[in-house]
Amino acid sequence: METYQPLRLGLLPLPLPLPTTVSSLTPNPDPNPILDPLSLPDPDSDLDTSISDEEPVDHFDWLPDPVLLLILNRIGDVKSLGRCSLISRRFRSLIPLVDRVYVRVDCVIRDDAATASTSANQTRTRGAGIFSHITRAFHSISHFLTPSRKILSTFQSSPSTSDISHHSPDEVLRNFKELRHLQIVLPDGELGLDDGVLLKWKAGFGSTLETCVVLGASSVSSKPENPNSSSCNKTGEEEAINNAILKLRIIWTISALIAASSRHYLLEKIVYGHETLERLELSDKDGQGVLTMDKGQLEGFRASPISASCGALRTVVPALSVKLWYAPMLDLPGSMRLEGATLVAIRPSGSEDLAGDWVLDAFDEPYQSAVRMLMARRNYRIEMNSF
Repeated sequence: METYQPLRLGLLPLPLPLPTTVSSLTPNPDPNPILDPLSLPDPDSDLDTSISDEEPVDHFDWLPDPVLLLILNRIGDVKSLGRCSLISRRFRSLIPLVDRVYVRVDCVIRDDAATASTSANQTRTRGAGIFSHITRAFHSISHFLTPSRKILSTFQSSPSTSDISHHSPDEVLRNFKELRHLQIVLPDGELGLDDGVLLKWKAGFGSTLETCVVLGASSVSSKPENPNSSSCNKTGEEEAINNAILKLRIIWTISALIAASSRHYLLEKIVYGHETLERLELSDKDGQGVLTMDKGQLEGFRASPISASCGALRTVVPALSVKLWYAPMLDLPGSMRLEGATLVAIRPSGSEDLAGDWVLDAFDEPYQSAVRMLMARRNYRIEMNSF
């Protein structure tokens, strides 16, 4: 049983720099001044040792609000912005106007209800393999993105047990009134993969799935020192995809689509709560998957209510047209070798553009080279029903 630590978005004050005062000194024009003994203080007299009541200079007061907002937008991280809001009333008034925010989710929260729900799903999906793991992961994610609740936590300052309040991302973001660019990073990916297996995906959503690219490989290794020992350009029978290989690739594809549609479902409150949003990205620390929504897709999301899958915490995946490329071995520029390399391009049924720039630009190097090399090979067309 996986354990999850509670999500803690604590807002702590930043240490402030010590204020400094600037005094003006009048230079003495005489380089060799002669001290007048009569002008020296009487050693027996009381000296004035009181400290000046002059207010320290706050250099931030000299900066106009637009400049401060530019600085705060460069900070971006929601935890750091929370600390900045405790510095002064002026900072507190400017934080809600920040339009670029980065939210790093520390961990998912699982309470007793979530555990019971997970156990029930494990019973219903016993024997489902990877889909059983996906179901458990999605239930965990749903419990940290739902409204905050009191949960018993072992992370506390005193030995005694106490309740700790945890906050969901939509609650943390509630006070940002001008939010335009938002990036949320989950602590890990949803898919449980064997060691050495590569599976990456990128999906674009409006009110439903619009595009998805999946790149997978059964193993990732380094190329041998002797490049002639094997070839990545195998042809003929070795290049043909058999039923067992195709079945596994379809499982990869469906798994990525379920993960993407689950993330899409969890964004509803955030999208409806911030009508100024122009760009939203939900990724994970493992680099497994990325969900993106641009301005037009966000508007489409608000205009058309999402369709939730019956009995599942995800949106419905529409009927799809799929194009699949496969290579038994692929040597990438550098030292990386992919075995069983697979590329899948997905769009709703009826779409013709299944090999455009949106596929080539889905991933950064070295995986972009893998996409380019796979797209030069033979492809397979598949139609999938809605689920």
